[in-house]
Amino acid sequence: MMKTIIIKEKNELLKYKTEILKLFRDAYGQELSGILWDWAYIHNPFGNPYVALAFDDVLVAHYAVIPYPLSDGAGVRYKSFLSMTTMVAESHRKYGLFTKLANAVYDELRIDDADWVMGFPNQMSAPGFRKRLGWKILDPDCVISVDKSMLTKISHLEFSDKEVRLFADLASQDIRDWRLSKPNTEYVWNDGVAYKEFSGHIDVMYYRFPDDLLRLPDSNAYNILVPRHIVDNENIVAFDYMFGGLSLNKEFMPSMVRRQMCLSDVF
Repeated sequence: MMKTIIIKEKNELLKYKTEILKLFRDAYGQELSGILWDWAYIHNPFGNPYVALAFDDVLVAHYAVIPYPLSDGAGVRYKSFLSMTTMVAESHRKYGLFTKLANAVYDELRIDDADWVMGFPNQMSAPGFRKRLGWKILDPDCVISVDKSMLTKISHLEFSDKEVRLFADLASQDIRDWRLSKPNTEYVWNDGVAYKEFSGHIDVMYYRFPDDLLRLPDSNAYNILVPRHIVDNENIVAFDYMFGGLSLNKEFMPSMVRRQMCLSDVF
């Protein structure tokens, strides 16, 4: 008989780490670093993760969110959660476990006064998040690869979007210290801008104001996540990113969030 449990305490979740990593390997055909898992789920300083597990003798499905606060620039920090590492064993993908586990997590989040859940579903999972879970999902954003002059231009276009009100505030040291400590990744923080070098390019992880980007070192190309509607040249698009979320105890509009790599590039 299938059994479902909800975990929202780190020490309890640690008991299932080995089984969770095995399910990830079976579901995706690749390894999930235990050190990376610890960083996201156990060493996260903003509270406990919420994890739903389904067992059919062995672990067959997993849905989880981790706390990742958003700020509004006026000192208000929201109790928001990032959805990640959704997985169902191939043998159990026609039982509605994804929907069942996700809704069980959301019920617990509502009880515990969480504001909303958000995430970056891929193109295969996005229809399920929208249809079965009621997520609002934006048209795809994109990562573009540009030179420094175009980076400056595109950042001003992005920043001029008056609808954006919420962002992951890496200027706050507690958020910055955790986010930039992601294992096996070397980040640089330079007075308002965070970045990392990747394959000879620079990934722009975070900036608060366009002028912050002037402190980036010279590079052949800069990769940055931006709303697709501000991009008029498809040749600079590297790949798409989808973003959305679900209101829990506060109204959530995905378009109000500044989608940056510091929010998307967690796993």
